[in-house]
Amino acid sequence: MSLISPNPNLRRAFTLIELLVVIAIIAILVALLLPAVQQAREAARRSSCKNNLKQLGLAMHNYHDVHKQFPPAAINLTQNPAPENCRHADWGATWILMALPFIEQGALYDQYNFEQVARNGNATSGNNQVTRRRLEAILCPSHPTNSSLLTQDFTGFEKGNYGVNLGSGYNLERDHFNDSNRRGPFSVVGMYGAKFRDMTDGTSNCILISEIVTGIGGGDDKGAWGWCSGPTFNGSSGCGSNRILTPNTTLRTDCSHYASNNNSDNNFNRRNNPDAAANGGVASRSYHTGGVQSTLGDGTVRFISENIDQTVWTNLLAIQDGNVLGEF
Repeated sequence: MSLISPNPNLRRAFTLIELLVVIAIIAILVALLLPAVQQAREAARRSSCKNNLKQLGLAMHNYHDVHKQFPPAAINLTQNPAPENCRHADWGATWILMALPFIEQGALYDQYNFEQVARNGNATSGNNQVTRRRLEAILCPSHPTNSSLLTQDFTGFEKGNYGVNLGSGYNLERDHFNDSNRRGPFSVVGMYGAKFRDMTDGTSNCILISEIVTGIGGGDDKGAWGWCSGPTFNGSSGCGSNRILTPNTTLRTDCSHYASNNNSDNNFNRRNNPDAAANGGVASRSYHTGGVQSTLGDGTVRFISENIDQTVWTNLLAIQDGNVLGEF
């Protein structure tokens, strides 16, 4: 009797259990890998955001070299002193418009007429053709895309994610601007940009620029870089009561002149009370986990925890309050 050898060309198939085990292993590996991929992507976005802030800080330093001071946060073309109201029709250029030549946007700068108000022209002419442009240099890659322009009262103000520091007080309170314990390196109502010599606390103890979240919808001015109240932030809000606006706060409500009062949108408490804007404020906020990135007066960029002590934060916003902070 002869033995029949098995056919060497026949392959043994996977059993169902083996197939399920392989699928389970792959699923576990994917589950382990995805957070790492997401963290790597966020690290890259955060690095890109840091570079944006570094370039803006260099732009401010270069502007200072040329003009011997930082640009004002915004200028009003008809009133001096400026009105404590960002709904005034005669507001002109903002700090970003004045800094365009220093962020490689000289051609765009040349299109803007600084003798005309910001509310001038349309999509193809006048100042509006400039202010409705999206500038990658002022967009944080971690911030969700916001396609809405500021359209209340006038159409055509695109938005960005970086604002200059108006100090630790209210954003348009003249008394707070005149208070050395509250004054920041920039001001709307003071039409002011500091000189280095004004920063008596030391440039490494003062914030120049930080991240902000943009307003949702056409009636919200936060981040509108061509409008006076858009590319700014500050340290206090008087909406309801005097509150310190620490980074990424969800306990305090932003309060600016154009706001939607959208009570259904609780993300970062972006709902506003525009009727209290005279004593208002906009917080520094970002979509980075744990805090915001900020450019200091010496040009360095620091990541600042959202858990920072509110006194330390307000000291960082004031340029003449006498507090030298060291590490923070």
